[in-house]
This record gives sequence, C-alpha cells and structure tokens, in this order.
Amino acid sequence: MRILRVALVAAALALTGCAGDTSAPAETSATETPTTAPATPAAPTTTSAAPTTPSPSPTTTDTVDPILPTDCATLATEPTRQEAIGDLTLQSNGEGFVRPVPETNTLVLGCDWIVGDSTGMLLLISTVEQANAVEAALEDLPAEGYTCQYSHDFAADFCQKPGGAADTEELIVSRDGVWVYLSTSNRNGRAFLAEIVEGIFA
Repeated sequence: MRILRVALVAAALALTGCAGDTSAPAETSATETPTTAPATPAAPTTTSAAPTTPSPSPTTTDTVDPILPTDCATLATEPTRQEAIGDLTLQSNGEGFVRPVPETNTLVLGCDWIVGDSTGMLLLISTVEQANAVEAALEDLPAEGYTCQYSHDFAADFCQKPGGAADTEELIVSRDGVWVYLSTSNRNGRAFLAEIVEGIFA
C-alpha cells in the first residue's frame, strides 16, 4: 500500500509540472518589411518642337558706294601725282581709245598725259551696271595676255600685262561696277593707281 501511494504522489507531481509548462512561448515581434513593387521611373520628357536649321553666318561684304573722280588734275595725293605725271601734259579726255573694257560701260573720266615721243600715261575710269558683263570681260583678259588675280591691297580684281619696255605696262582694277584702266609708257604708275583706287573706294 505504501509503495502504491508513493507512486501516485510521484505521478501527480509529474502531471503538475507538465501543467505549469503549458504557456505558449512568446512570439518574436520582428517587424517584417512590407514588400512593395519598385516605383517605375518616369519616362523622360521629350520636346516635340521641330528641329531648327542653323542660320548661315552673315556674309561680310566690302561693297561701298564708289566716289568717282571728275578731274584729272586732282587725282591721288599731290606728291604722288607730281612724281607720276608732274612733267607730263594732258592731251585729251581719253575718248576714242580702244582698250579692254566690259560691254555697256560708261566712261566717267579719261586722262591722256604725254611728254616727248614715248613717255606717257593713259587713265580710263568706267562704270558698268551689269555684273555679268564685268565677269565676261575679266574672263577674256588672259587670252589678251593679262594675268589676273584677286588683290587684297585693292580688295578688287587686279590684272596686269607687261609692255615691251621697262615701266611699260597695262593695269586693270575692277570692283563694285567700277573698271579702272591705266597704261604707262616709260613711267611707273603703280603708286599713282593705288591712290586713285583708294580714293574711289574710301
């Protein structure tokens, strides 16, 4: 009987221990990060304006209103004029001379200076309204023995033809519808011509 009683007490204690351990374990309160879909990046904004064509750079021109001389005695500066024609005599106004010149030209000033039998200068200044007539005349000059090129000194087309003697040559300057012809015989007229052209396109 004693043994049976002890066994019953032990069994009761065992059950009591099990009953005291019936509380549920504390749950971990870890916070879960909510899963959300990544935001879709906004599409780049496109400009619907039509592409523009860049404007061409403005073209700089050297076109000026020419100042045409009207008097053979006032051409160029006094020192240059005296050196070129100071000892020459003005013979005529240059009309009637056949020299290279564009068609439909108008003679504005002609000066024919001479001294002795073989020294002189002939200056013919003409205007031409048609640009194509000037171009045609320039194209014909090489066939007549002229060498033509653009002169930065004159800012114009410049043609020259050597003569048969020293300081004997024919010179042509063409710019903005003005045609300047100078022939020299035994006299250097380049400085004279340069100042005349400079005065016209000042």
